[in-house]
Amino acid sequence: MGWPLHMREVAVFDANAVALGIEVSDLMAAAGRALAERAWALAAGGHVLIMCGPGNNGGDGYAAALALENILEDAVAAHPEGSRRGVPKIDVRVLASHKRQKGEVALSFRERCSDVEVWTKDTKWKRPKLVVDCLLGAGAGGKPRGKIGGMVKWARKHNPKQVLACDIPTGLGSELCLPADETVTFHSLKQGMDDPAVGEVTVAPLPWPSETIDCGPGDILRFPPFDDEAHKGERGRVLVIGGGPYHGAPLLAGTAAARSGCDLVHVAMPRDALERAEWPSHLIPERLPDDERLAERSPEFISELLESRRVDAVVIGPGLGRHVETDESVKEILDILVEADIPTVIDADALYSLPAGAWPADLRGVATPHKQELTIWMWKETPQSVLMAAEAGFEDPESCVIIRTGAVDQLHGFEGRRCDCRGGHPRMATGGTGDLLAGIIAGLLAQGMSPWPAARLGCHILRRAGAAAAEEHGPGMLASDVPVHISKQLMLLLNEIG
Repeated sequence: MGWPLHMREVAVFDANAVALGIEVSDLMAAAGRALAERAWALAAGGHVLIMCGPGNNGGDGYAAALALENILEDAVAAHPEGSRRGVPKIDVRVLASHKRQKGEVALSFRERCSDVEVWTKDTKWKRPKLVVDCLLGAGAGGKPRGKIGGMVKWARKHNPKQVLACDIPTGLGSELCLPADETVTFHSLKQGMDDPAVGEVTVAPLPWPSETIDCGPGDILRFPPFDDEAHKGERGRVLVIGGGPYHGAPLLAGTAAARSGCDLVHVAMPRDALERAEWPSHLIPERLPDDERLAERSPEFISELLESRRVDAVVIGPGLGRHVETDESVKEILDILVEADIPTVIDADALYSLPAGAWPADLRGVATPHKQELTIWMWKETPQSVLMAAEAGFEDPESCVIIRTGAVDQLHGFEGRRCDCRGGHPRMATGGTGDLLAGIIAGLLAQGMSPWPAARLGCHILRRAGAAAAEEHGPGMLASDVPVHISKQLMLLLNEIG
């Protein structure tokens, strides 16, 4: 059993499953069979009305209608007399919301069903023993509109005896919901299913490989869509806080953030590091008041900068170095970020400023320790126990993530969220790769993604970009060769899946 899925995670995992070689038709057939088995248990010997929407949830309904026919045939075959005598009859009526079906797979199941009616306002109600709600699935939120809304009103008007929902009740959480007595959902519970309108819940498995829940190409489906009428700054602004003994790391993080699709990236460094750096035109330098390292004068400056620049996400840590003054300043800055409620990526040297064995109180964001950093931070705890202790302080279960970076990235979140990210190229072990990851995730946070989907997509994109850079540059690939491939891989995924 997985964590309660965000409604948009359903599409992510479906896309991941397809990328792993699972046919959509197999997923739909499995969902339809699970739905049909429950419908048979509730309504054998009576009339069943299956209401199908235009998408894949409707496809599940058509698959359920076909599966009910198979269940009846199996029941007859298993009967001692080999006849229908003594076998409960079931009368299935399939009602489609639209004349056309979206998606080839859903259409194929619809075409195999006989006598599919298309609903109109004049459609007569033939009181069924059971209504099966396959109008809208987990990916559709809010109040149902158009023909779907009309069908919900039509069904509610007649106060059906029993309603069985497919995945979630249509309109769940809105004033126009079709409440269910039971719901068959798939793989895992969904967020919001504690609503009384869901009724009794059955979780049915799907033929997914275990890797389906790991970071994969489906994660691009949670990338914020572009607005043709957007203005500068509307895709978010990132602030990178780093530098001191080193200046290259914050520049790498900033460049990766810029390549992730956000609009503006500011990089704040102490004076000496800032003056050593060769600044690319896409990064905006911000000189901290401290000279050699982040120290006592910088937190107040950062506080003013956050407000004046309207920062949407922060990276703190790349190239800071480890000094007692820096450590104390990082702690103070983290408190400022909590107060400002700005999502933050904690990376590299900033990780040593975190409270031992605990998540920083009320901080939304992502921590990216490698094995050694994680061991020092966790003390006697584990990522799971640390996040479990912090979970009660957040309303959004996607608010905090710990990524144990390495040959395989291990991601941990609230409510038992756990997945891996594989792929890439061995050359990605080069210095600077962690800075790139921190920057990508911050760029995604600035564009409005929550920490959990941003961490998943960031890890996957970096692996793909690293592999592409290694193919181009060979054994001599540098971390600085990777950023251009970040935007290219985003584009490829958007074209393929998004």
